Amino acid sequence: MDNRSIVRLNRYIDSMPSLSITMSKILEVTKIPQVTAKELNKVISLDPVLVGKVLKLVNSAYYGLSNKVTSLVTAIIMLGINTIKNLALSTAVLGNVHKGASFKSLNVDGFWRHSIGVGVTSKLIASKLGIPSNLREEFFIGGLLHDIGKIPLNVLFEEEYVKAIRQADFTKSQLIDNENEIIGITHCEVGKMIAEKWKLTDETFECILHHHNPNLASDKNFKLVASVHIANSYCNLNEVGFSGNRYAKKIDDYLLSEVGITEDFLDDIFDSISAEIEKASVFLQISGQKGA
Repeated sequence: MDNRSIVRLNRYIDSMPSLSITMSKILEVTKIPQVTAKELNKVISLDPVLVGKVLKLVNSAYYGLSNKVTSLVTAIIMLGINTIKNLALSTAVLGNVHKGASFKSLNVDGFWRHSIGVGVTSKLIASKLGIPSNLREEFFIGGLLHDIGKIPLNVLFEEEYVKAIRQADFTKSQLIDNENEIIGITHCEVGKMIAEKWKLTDETFECILHHHNPNLASDKNFKLVASVHIANSYCNLNEVGFSGNRYAKKIDDYLLSEVGITEDFLDDIFDSISAEIEKASVFLQISGQKGA
């Protein structure tokens, strides 16, 4: 990538608004192991828009509650602190991306359907692995945001990205390799730049950077990143949405074994993935990505 392109890319990412003070406080507070709903309520209450989104989510068809919830504290207790954190993060990230982001090389609906698909598949894998329910949202967010770096590439390098997608299609090769060859940078590297600007959690950061090569992930986050990798490959292979990567590699048996799942398990959850995508679309619509 030449210096002029690097300057354009840096300028574009710099133009993305940083996460709000409220979001920063939420991320800080939710790191405290024993944080309470009342403590989180104090922070969220400072942002009326976020309060509205939390109440909208808890009362949505996604949760199917019979009685309407009007108390923010009750909503926090019912949804769980991790879900609240990730709703806030999704609102900040997706609302930010929605402003001025035009998809020229990738179909916007196909891209977000793929992103949601990887998120829900990762979360279903987490459930199979017995990951505590309060931690499964990390799998969803890691999957949802894994391809976030494709957005600046689509916007800034339209012709080059179309060429990269077509070349990957024609040669039946990986899009990431063609990004590197034609543009000089990959969506993982661009995603890393965005994650650093937004100060995303280590878990999400590693999913974005290493989802094509989970062996580079830290020991602490290996299963999370490997699950996102498997989910990404599975969604590509089964054409869940479209990420520009039509010819995904077969899922490595070694990774399936290391994570603790089988191909049969993935095939068994295919119908569940479709149902969960429709449910999770509500999550994104509430977060601010109306195209989902």
